[in-house]
Amino acid sequence: MKIKAKYTWGKLKKGNVKLFSTFLIAAFLFLLLTKLSQDYTQEIVINVALENLEDEFVIIDDSLPQVNVTVRAKGFSLLKYIFNNGKNISIDAQTETFKKNSGLYWDIKNKKYKLNTLFGESVDILDIKPDTIAFKYDILASKMVPVFLNKKITFSDGFDVVNDFKLSQDSIKIVGSQQIIDTIDVINTVDFKQDNLNQDVSKIISLRDVKSVELIPNQLSVFGKVRRFTEGKFTLPVVLINVPIDKRVNIFPKQVDLVYYVDVENFTDVKPEDFRLICDFYTVKNDLQSTLEIQIIKKSHLVKRMRLLQNNVEFIISKQ
Repeated sequence: MKIKAKYTWGKLKKGNVKLFSTFLIAAFLFLLLTKLSQDYTQEIVINVALENLEDEFVIIDDSLPQVNVTVRAKGFSLLKYIFNNGKNISIDAQTETFKKNSGLYWDIKNKKYKLNTLFGESVDILDIKPDTIAFKYDILASKMVPVFLNKKITFSDGFDVVNDFKLSQDSIKIVGSQQIIDTIDVINTVDFKQDNLNQDVSKIISLRDVKSVELIPNQLSVFGKVRRFTEGKFTLPVVLINVPIDKRVNIFPKQVDLVYYVDVENFTDVKPEDFRLICDFYTVKNDLQSTLEIQIIKKSHLVKRMRLLQNNVEFIISKQ
């Protein structure tokens, strides 16, 4: 008998909990519906974008202008803005704006119908700030600029590139705002990285993006002829030029050593007569000067680089 009474009480208690939960949910829904049926005021942010812009125009500022619109509506109508307090709107640049002082202006209050269409009839627009927004523009322009190859290269021992790496074209066309492209003198490639290089190069390389500027093209090819290199040395005469006819000038030494760096394939084709060394007497500035700088005025086109083991000669002046 006690067991049956206990069972009956437990069943009754469980039923009361369900009834209470149902009542609680119903009360919450009623309260929610009551709240949502009331009028509320809310500020909503509108992002404004231009479309149908004239071909020769470019907008300078990339950020979208914003309009703060204060609205009043039932809670049901504003519910969608609880988690996303913003809307986007597009403006026809040719029919809905006017030009003034290098700007396109949208008179929002006089174009209020656009916002009414955006929000719908259930929303009343109370205030709009600002009442006019501006899109600063510039005339689209273009020019050719040189391209700089950013190299980060190491070679295997004894290897180097013949002459230098070359791009498929040394300049490109850039298109953008006249105000922006006037500040651009060179376009850089992305880093061209190679480690322990010992073979020819033929690769595609991208150019570094420039904000609000179109690069034509935006990729180039880079080429390089890589060979094994060695050093050679010649002892060459130094020729003195521009000596006054009333003076006799002797230089010491009359010959100096030149070391050159060339690829192995062309080593035997480099000859002493491919080089010419001079000292110019016109460079003497005063009577205290006793040395002249040696200048290399001719060199072999096969040589990548070279250096003199002595950069100056001494001279003595005597009268004829």
